[in-house]
Amino acid sequence: MAKAFVRSVKDITPGVPPKHENADSWPLANPGLGCEDLEIFLTEMRPGGAALQDVHPTADHVYFFISGRGYSIVEGERFDFGPGDALFIPRNSKHEMYVVGNETLRMIVTFTPARKELYKK
Repeated sequence: MAKAFVRSVKDITPGVPPKHENADSWPLANPGLGCEDLEIFLTEMRPGGAALQDVHPTADHVYFFISGRGYSIVEGERFDFGPGDALFIPRNSKHEMYVVGNETLRMIVTFTPARKELYKK
């Protein structure tokens, strides 16, 4: 059985997510940490940052935007967002994301169900 935990961003070394430019991500919970069904990250994309086109065939994607502004193209449709907005991207959807303006885009990023294949030892 998994155990409860608290993780502080200040104690986590960030990484650059695949297909991202000018971005950092802090893993908060995932199967490697005992959270079997959800992945959740704090991600920052600096001005000029982007998440290049990607597809996640097995997981839905939800973003919650804390600060900054940006837009995503999901299956050819543009979605603009800012602080307090949430964006849902269904599994198997082509998507990309771009920062708008000079403020860092700060967001919570989730995948559900978790992509367990990324955490197998």
